[in-house]
Amino acid sequence: MAISDQLRSTIEVFQYACIHASENITWDKLAIQRIERQLQHDAKLTRLHALIFQNAIARKQLEWFSAAYQVKLKLSTYSLIADVGAKKHEINQLAQVLAGHDISVLLLKGLAFNSYLYSDNSPRGSSDIDILIQPQDKNSFCAVFKKLASLVDKNTNNAFDGLFEETWRANNTNPVYFDLHWYLSYPSLFKCDGLEIVKRSIQHPNYHSENIRLLSNEDHIVYLAMHLLKDCDYFHYGLIDCHELICQKSPDLAQCFLIAEAWGVKTGLYYLLYQCKTYLHTPIADSLLLANKPNFVTDYLGLFAINKIFTKPSVLKSVFQRFKQLGAVFLFCDSKARVLRHNLIYLKRSLIR
Repeated sequence: MAISDQLRSTIEVFQYACIHASENITWDKLAIQRIERQLQHDAKLTRLHALIFQNAIARKQLEWFSAAYQVKLKLSTYSLIADVGAKKHEINQLAQVLAGHDISVLLLKGLAFNSYLYSDNSPRGSSDIDILIQPQDKNSFCAVFKKLASLVDKNTNNAFDGLFEETWRANNTNPVYFDLHWYLSYPSLFKCDGLEIVKRSIQHPNYHSENIRLLSNEDHIVYLAMHLLKDCDYFHYGLIDCHELICQKSPDLAQCFLIAEAWGVKTGLYYLLYQCKTYLHTPIADSLLLANKPNFVTDYLGLFAINKIFTKPSVLKSVFQRFKQLGAVFLFCDSKARVLRHNLIYLKRSLIR
């Protein structure tokens, strides 16, 4: 299914940001000019600047960018390094206060991948620090966490506020925020075994603490599928994270599908991997995708939604955004009974509020 020129330009930026770019993809000076224009056009791509800058140096193509934009990429890279460094400092502080406590904290997404997939001189930017704890650890964790951060009252009156996550702000002059999760996503939609997730987790190599951990590579890929589904965005830089996980860590993708089936997001995982293979040329076996491809109707509707509906801009919490979210959970969550229950919970909580 055809995509817009705007999306094609975004994909070209994603391809260039990949450390392990496919040999099938090459860039000439015209391609670099297109990438520069798209970077200037879309401010959300700023968090990829360090990857773009370091890749341009490694590929001996930095001088193909305009002189002014070379300076912008360099300064933006320094800014990203400083920002990620401040966030890493907060994680190290968290590791210190957790010492002696039997609480596992799993880093998710951006900060999880820095110093794991992405080097310290070319980090992947992120807006906050996403962490996961076990529901039964929430009270004891928050008692310790209050030494470092304070709960933020968003006052959004959202029906799902406080259902599986909340926002905290570090108690210092740096505006560092944590998104604290006690479930990976909506517990009414997805059936994730938290204890098994912790058992499969690994210690993060950067923090030298048993308490600071990572999802297993397989779990993290499935979580990325859940996150793209939640955001109704399958042209998201999470594709780059998934691509690099596969290229650098060689996860068992067949196992990913088994985990996704248990969690209830097998269809969502299929489209994450489909997007990676289609647009980033990620080395994923055609036979694996074929074996897990949804039926014809779901596939047609899924690709139509991904390419034509989810790509339309919408205001956060607007009616159209809610429509997109409803479509995403209906198409990409495996259990329609859970989808119905999820929406009934939403209606009930909306009426109460």
